[in-house]
Amino acid sequence: MQAFDHFIIIDWSSRNRPSPARPSKDAIWVGEGTATGRVTTRYFRTRQTCIDFVTRRLERLHKAGKRVLVGWDFVLGYPKGLAKALKIKKKPAWYRIWKLISRLTLDHSDNTNNRFTVGAELNRRISVGSGPFWGVPIGQSGIFLGAKKDFSYPVINKRAVLAEKRLVELRVPKMQPGWKLAYAGSVGSQALLGIPRVHELCFGDNELATNSYVWPFETKFAKKLPEGAVVVHAEIYPSMLPLTGKDKITDRAQVRTYVKWLQSEQASGSLADWLSGPAGLTKQQRKRVLRHEGWVLGVK
Repeated sequence: MQAFDHFIIIDWSSRNRPSPARPSKDAIWVGEGTATGRVTTRYFRTRQTCIDFVTRRLERLHKAGKRVLVGWDFVLGYPKGLAKALKIKKKPAWYRIWKLISRLTLDHSDNTNNRFTVGAELNRRISVGSGPFWGVPIGQSGIFLGAKKDFSYPVINKRAVLAEKRLVELRVPKMQPGWKLAYAGSVGSQALLGIPRVHELCFGDNELATNSYVWPFETKFAKKLPEGAVVVHAEIYPSMLPLTGKDKITDRAQVRTYVKWLQSEQASGSLADWLSGPAGLTKQQRKRVLRHEGWVLGVK
């Protein structure tokens, strides 16, 4: 596999207002570095300023003919069946779900957003309020989205059966499912606000779209990726790596550690193996991952 020239790791946030002016935890952090160079980190108060920075960086790297791997710290796929549950017939399922989420989501420059409204609307279409999405601050719950998980999985309607976890989450029990929109460890809100951003980078009207790929949906776990200047976007789970060095801000340490891990894995020749997919999947499970659920880079 042709080596990557640059790595960018994004620790996302679903805050509903700008993060503090002073760099802090539970905010947006971006780590980046060349294949062998020093790792730098940056702090962003809003999602928009982060995306503006990442877009400019990717455009410059692309013009320079560089190959870039971008990691996003939120789920890029949902358990198999979501497309059917939403009456989505067109394929590929994961992409059609991305398009729907992108159409429903409003995320303003000051971080105000409608993520809970989106979760409620998806629940309305799937089960009239009995999941699969759940979690909202007390006092903001409504008919179609509750503050607590007051239903059980699987969520079943006439079209599909929705499990709580994807295959990759079954392998790493500490990972939170994308259905959970609030409370400690939740990643669901980050996904509803992050997927539209990745969708725009990969499929929007921009110079990056023609050479951007979503791993593993579009790369199909191939060891050989398209040559030349490409951008590969992947789902990551920074918490799986032991942190290197001391840092009072865990998020900053995590993006730095993940970039260093990618540098090390590429140097040793192991990164291609990670990108070629996990071992032990059956043929049907592989289809499930590639068509619906996705995977996390770094999970065996």
